[in-house]
Amino acid sequence: MSDKEHIVTATQPTTSATDNGGVTPSPRLAEFQREVDDLKVSGGKANPERVWVILSGIGMVLGIVLALVGWLGTRGTESTLGIADYSAMGTLGLTLTVASAAVFAVMSLRRYFRYWLVRLIFEQRDQTDRVVGQR
Repeated sequence: MSDKEHIVTATQPTTSATDNGGVTPSPRLAEFQREVDDLKVSGGKANPERVWVILSGIGMVLGIVLALVGWLGTRGTESTLGIADYSAMGTLGLTLTVASAAVFAVMSLRRYFRYWLVRLIFEQRDQTDRVVGQR
């Protein structure tokens, strides 16, 4: 799901009888949704998290392959220099896997927290409108 779809989903008013008691959105919330729609946020090349998540996924797979090749190479080699080369390859593969997993986690959390922040702002504006409307 792209960032714009996350934002639009987070800002769409709920019409279910179980959510918000079936209350229609206030003009202020409708204005907030229009503001978000006017941002024209695209999920294309302006989305660096997506690129980093893809690159980190490729890095994890490549790291696992390097570690596996290094491990398999050490099993069939009798030369200590050959074993050292394969061990270095395996260590590089493990390091690449761990670093790529960290980048994947950070970028995934950035994307989730951005969605969470927009949702929180939406809910706070909704609650403010309910409090102001009760007075």
